[in-house]
Amino acid sequence: MGFLRRRGDKQREVTITPDALTSARLRLRTAVQRHGEEHPESVRAMQQVGHLMSKDPRQQKDAAELLHRVARLTYRNLGPDHPDTLTAMYEAGDMQCAVGNLELAEELLRDALAGQERILGSEHQDTLSTAQALGVVLTELGRPAEAQALHEDVSDRRARSLGARDKSTLISRDNTANALRSAGRFEEAAVLYRDLLADAEGTFGADSEEAAIARNNLAATMFQLGHAAEAAELFRAVLASVTGTPDQTDFATNVRNNLATVLFGLEEYAEAGRLLRDNVAECERMFGRGHPNTVRSIANLARVVAVEGTRTEAARLTRECLAHYESRLPPNHPRIAELQAFLDELS
Repeated sequence: MGFLRRRGDKQREVTITPDALTSARLRLRTAVQRHGEEHPESVRAMQQVGHLMSKDPRQQKDAAELLHRVARLTYRNLGPDHPDTLTAMYEAGDMQCAVGNLELAEELLRDALAGQERILGSEHQDTLSTAQALGVVLTELGRPAEAQALHEDVSDRRARSLGARDKSTLISRDNTANALRSAGRFEEAAVLYRDLLADAEGTFGADSEEAAIARNNLAATMFQLGHAAEAAELFRAVLASVTGTPDQTDFATNVRNNLATVLFGLEEYAEAGRLLRDNVAECERMFGRGHPNTVRSIANLARVVAVEGTRTEAARLTRECLAHYESRLPPNHPRIAELQAFLDELS
């Protein structure tokens, strides 16, 4: 008589499948143990770990430090003009910008750009990417005229080589408009954003990420032109299109912050406060307390808290944001002056 063989009675082995970051860290540890930290194989493994960490918002600060280390080691091993050195400097500078270390980002990107123009030429796509990243940093540093000149040059070169509606060209045009907006040239920025929105919708579709970004930026400009109700309507449409989309969670936090800012201007304080408290919690969960996105939302929440009557708490939040910016921005930056003025009002 036979017996029924049941699969559940069989002893099973455990299989370990490490994720990409864990595997990269193991390769880095092995390379350093075998060759030392400065060996090219170790540096390549370190760079790969930095790339993977940069995809996790909560690890971006550590990624920025690691990629800066990669740039220094690559420079030492290969010299200032090697293409790998220039790439490492660009990646390090771009990551420093992402975590808000703008002056260091400018230094790294300027060095990378000078080398790329000399070695690769001004038309090379790597050179244009670095010039664009430097323009973003200059806008954030409160120097929009310099940024505009860079972005317009990059946009013209990309339009000639890739076409006016190529995604890279659209990004350059968007950055040009952002520099205009930062310089207070809102009418010019609005015209450019409307053109961008039309091109993004025509090329990628009305529901595309490219169209959503253009719509968000147009809404911000309309608010600065005094059209708050129109801006709120645009921001609500963008937020509805990106909420719940996993790869646009970061963008959604920015849109939510923007909508709350407009609602504050419309004196709709209750909804603005709810949006900002949700946004601070979401940003803390995704990025950590000291991330630029989180700090931006906390600074806006402080104004709502002050209107609600809790001035002591508003002052505490403002001081926290002010300390963050003072450690990362030049002393004369407009953001520092704005927060200091608000803190003085609360005293």
